[in-house]
Amino acid sequence: MSQNSGSTHDEAWYKNNNHGKFAATWHSKSANDSNKHNTFQIVISEVIGGDMGEGNNICFCYGDMQWGPGNVHVESSGSSDHTHIDFAGGTYNNVAALKHKTCCFHADKLKELGSNNADFASLCHTRGTEAAANGDPHFKTWQNEHFEYHGQCDLVLTKNPDFANGLGIDVHIRTKVIRHWSYIKNAVIRIGNDILEIEGSAVESDPETHYWINYESQGELTEFAGFPVKMFSQQGTAVTKNRIEIDLDSVYPGQKIVLSTYKEFVKVSFENASEESFGKSVGMLGDFNTGKTLARDSVTVLNDFTELGHEWQVLPSDKHLFREVSAPQFPDRCIDPEDPRGERRRRRRLDGSSVSEEEAEAACAGLQDELDRKDCVYDILATQDLDMAGAY
Repeated sequence: MSQNSGSTHDEAWYKNNNHGKFAATWHSKSANDSNKHNTFQIVISEVIGGDMGEGNNICFCYGDMQWGPGNVHVESSGSSDHTHIDFAGGTYNNVAALKHKTCCFHADKLKELGSNNADFASLCHTRGTEAAANGDPHFKTWQNEHFEYHGQCDLVLTKNPDFANGLGIDVHIRTKVIRHWSYIKNAVIRIGNDILEIEGSAVESDPETHYWINYESQGELTEFAGFPVKMFSQQGTAVTKNRIEIDLDSVYPGQKIVLSTYKEFVKVSFENASEESFGKSVGMLGDFNTGKTLARDSVTVLNDFTELGHEWQVLPSDKHLFREVSAPQFPDRCIDPEDPRGERRRRRRLDGSSVSEEEAEAACAGLQDELDRKDCVYDILATQDLDMAGAY
């Protein structure tokens, strides 16, 4: 459900996943007549614990918080007490402490907190960020800024020699140009002495994850550089989605690296990343703390993303991690598409495209993040494939 209150900045969604969990999300929810806005979510579960944390059945997830969430107090209703949370009034002096944090607890905890601007910060922890590269291809920096680069070459997505107490990490992606757009064809990750590569498949219902562990096709993969690995295949849908999860919890609690495929498209995502794990990383995903897309000198900011792609083309000093060599390789530069953006929509119309922008928007409407929705629409229009919404 998407509810619009008259402003494009006032939207709300809710979702019941049929597993005893309900989530409601407010995007830039206005506070009375104030010009300030918030982004926050509440998740309520019938099941205690699980991914909400031991003993918890409520989580508040805060994004950008510009006004106080008001009072928390307990009201009596008949013979039983229930918790009432008032987001519409009051001021919360410590609102800045809630920005980008998650606060999870059992519902009974609210009764202990009492009223009059209870200090939620005591229940909160800083929520990690998610960075990713996927699709056509879209890059999401550590600070959730989205950009595109459509050249063909091997790219340094991120690298950090200090990762996991000095094991180090390198993540490279290989892109392929298709006339006016490109996509991520392969991805490879190195942690310590282990190397894992993943590739998509042109077979739509292919349940097999195509990977190479230390250059062995479909080799045993239960752990990677000492981290547990899980593999998933989501079948029974229009297109099989496969993914490999590297669980970093033993060193970085709650964090994962996920390599996934959807048709021929590969996605790399870093879930719940923190400054401790990726604070010193460099590459296409930019600076962890500022989100700036920096050159290799770690000083120059590159806002031209074609220039950024050329800057982070894999060099001999980055080491070659892919099992096969594919053109171009340095000193040959990345191959740029005929027209990466400007004339794409006009040309599609002239070519008699079958998928309209309205159809693409409808297919992507279920995505909560506005920038993800835009990326999704972009991918569908580029590929003329409504199923691409499933990649998100």
